[in-house]
Amino acid sequence: MWANNVLPAMLPFFICANFMNYIGITKYLKPSYFAFAMSALSGYPMGAKVIGDMGRRGYISKKECSRLISFCSTSGPAFIVGAVGAAMIGNNLAGGIIAVSHFGGALLNGVLFTFLLKFRDFKPNRNSQEHKIKAFKDYQAKSQRGSGHETENNYLDIFTEAIVSSFKSLGIILAYIVMFMMITDIMEYMGMFKMIHSIYMEGLLKGILEMTLGCASITSTMMIPLSYKIVGCSMLISFGGLSIIGQSMSMLAGTKISIWYLLLVKICHGAIAAGLAILLVKILF
Repeated sequence: MWANNVLPAMLPFFICANFMNYIGITKYLKPSYFAFAMSALSGYPMGAKVIGDMGRRGYISKKECSRLISFCSTSGPAFIVGAVGAAMIGNNLAGGIIAVSHFGGALLNGVLFTFLLKFRDFKPNRNSQEHKIKAFKDYQAKSQRGSGHETENNYLDIFTEAIVSSFKSLGIILAYIVMFMMITDIMEYMGMFKMIHSIYMEGLLKGILEMTLGCASITSTMMIPLSYKIVGCSMLISFGGLSIIGQSMSMLAGTKISIWYLLLVKICHGAIAAGLAILLVKILF
């Protein structure tokens, strides 16, 4: 799954984001627009990586990192519409409803946490401006260090570093996917899921651990109505599962965002997306 889906889909975005960060372009971009665009195009955990990179480099404060992660941690449209809607459910309209619920839920979640964060005290990042100035001077010095082949070689070195860093991040993602799939398999072999007498609830439990497995479990049987599949997949994709939360925390290392805050953010996103899905299902079906 990682080799066939995650690697080819995410590697170009990871390299692009790393290269833009290393040469200092991202500090001139609107953080919220850039983070949301990269997250929406590439999917989990690209948004967390972009936010983590900007936070570690001092382009944005801890408070801004906390605000951005509330709506810039999303799945990608290719997975939602293609993999879940068309392949798993076999209904393009269902994929569209899940996508609208997911991205609409992310934006509403962002509004909610932007409002909530106004009432919470955060220690200001006093060195943020200094980091920006230092990063800009470093970039200028690197650009002016040579000309011709020297400048070209500098950019080639930076691009190579971006590639190496991207594979490191994707290796972390692979480790989380393998670990949580193994945990799910162990629970399956031990018969723990047999204690749950609802196929739907079993799928949701699997999805809390690993999103893709949960969606596949819910959509693999005709015993679950289409509307339930749409709502369940909307909730699981927006929550992301503990595997995605672990991946995101790895990408956010150094920003001082706690796992409990991210867990709250994703629970709220899942609940809002499920509510939107219920509303859209009632309107369209």
